[in-house]
Amino acid sequence: MKVICAGAPKTGTKSMAKALRMLGYDQVFDIGEVIDLAFDEWENLFENRVPNMDKIFELYEAQNVEAVVDMPHSHFFDQFLNRWPEAKIILTIRDEGSWFESFENMTKESKKYRWVTYLTLFSNSLRRFLSLSIKFAKIALGSHIPHPFIWKIWYRRHNAYVKLVVPEEKLLTFNVKEGWGPLCKFLGKPVPDENFPTENRATGKNKIVDRLLQDTKMIKKAQKEVLMSFAVIVITVSVAIGYFVF
Repeated sequence: MKVICAGAPKTGTKSMAKALRMLGYDQVFDIGEVIDLAFDEWENLFENRVPNMDKIFELYEAQNVEAVVDMPHSHFFDQFLNRWPEAKIILTIRDEGSWFESFENMTKESKKYRWVTYLTLFSNSLRRFLSLSIKFAKIALGSHIPHPFIWKIWYRRHNAYVKLVVPEEKLLTFNVKEGWGPLCKFLGKPVPDENFPTENRATGKNKIVDRLLQDTKMIKKAQKEVLMSFAVIVITVSVAIGYFVF
């Protein structure tokens, strides 16, 4: 583990993940990688089936993960730092007002998928996915429902805690609007010829909500489970109708 990004969600974490990949970090674990490659381990932790994060750390070591970004990593940044004390810490920040507005907009964006909750009756994978998503928010923020006062207090406390526990020489407090300069200097990397990435903009395409609820392996598995359940229902009903009619 070389880089631990401790910034809260919606502080340019998707841009940071892509920037780290562009700088040559081969295995960067973001929320998408958590769902696709480490779901069981994180679920066991959040469901209180294991006493600590050892299984998660073992998996990340086996996967040769070089950098972690976004939730749930940022919430447990200190645990990652205890495990990999030589890693560098990046705290992505932004104005707390725009941070809350962006986070709130993301939750509003997810409401277009409310119909998905009805499909949990037909898919265990979908139930697990939605349950863990809600637990992420509740454990970090206290609620998955936006609350400006409570969430902003959490944001301030989180950033203050990062600055308190991370030695100054190992910490970069960074706004993605600053571009490559400060980041590359901190990591000892040459500045790429390409512009600094701007991922997951509110007005852009391929927003994180869409990607998580359309493209992850867990969701694709859930889609198959739903289709299989519907097929079983149709066959069962057809057989029942045939039995009573004929």
